[in-house]
Amino acid sequence: MSAQRLNNARQKILVVDDDCTLRELLADYLEQMGFEVRAVPDGRAGLNALDGCHFDLILTDYRMPAMTGIEMAAVIRRSDTVTPIILITGDFYELDLEMVARAGITRMLPKPLKLNELLNMCSTAKIT
Repeated sequence: MSAQRLNNARQKILVVDDDCTLRELLADYLEQMGFEVRAVPDGRAGLNALDGCHFDLILTDYRMPAMTGIEMAAVIRRSDTVTPIILITGDFYELDLEMVARAGITRMLPKPLKLNELLNMCSTAKIT
């Protein structure tokens, strides 16, 4: 999908990651690809960002202080069962897939990230 086409769609993505460098890199890359991005440092800030604001997609890290990405997803799913949530994790092969599914995670991406795979997932996420 071209950056021009993404500009026309302007999907809104919430990026939640406690790693400042990765969070900024993801936000910058996705913005360059035409997405509207809001980036926050942890799960609690992610929940606050959702208050009164709609996102087409949520990208979240797994391991974060105070609240994991899985815990954040479980809270989100109490009121939103539709918005895709992609979990980004270095623990891809160690996570309990049943726990991930119960939390409402739509897809998982392993670290290190492959930018083409990330862009494909973001581009094909359902717009609600």
